[in-house]
Amino acid sequence: MGGLNMEAAEMEMTNPFAYSAPIWQRFSAPFRAGRFADGTAGVVSGQAGTPAARSVLKLQLQFVAGRVADGRFQAYGCPTSIAVGAWLVEWAIGKSAAELRGLSLAELRGTLEIADDRAHCAVMGEDAVLALLSQYQESRI
Repeated sequence: MGGLNMEAAEMEMTNPFAYSAPIWQRFSAPFRAGRFADGTAGVVSGQAGTPAARSVLKLQLQFVAGRVADGRFQAYGCPTSIAVGAWLVEWAIGKSAAELRGLSLAELRGTLEIADDRAHCAVMGEDAVLALLSQYQESRI
């Protein structure tokens, strides 16, 4: 009797607002969180924010031979904002700038199971990618 109830209670305590499993997983263990050291070759940055939610997302992608070889993100905001940053970096690895332009908000929202009341987090992620692509175009790496 206690096993199932205990697992449910533990999950509720670690995820008290019932975020989707994909969001909570990336929030709890954000892969590639942080930033590249200053001067790292091929690194391009993009940043966006949502004033209403006071969230900020900064993406850094390292391009090698025209493709994303590695990435980092920094996020200030809710678990969904952090999960969006983690997903975007993971998604971007191996892609060209042209492929990054094909980012689909529907795919992002669907993969992370982002609720309608957090859709602004996905839009912030798209804005960060667009800012990064603008910087990439200017830098001509």
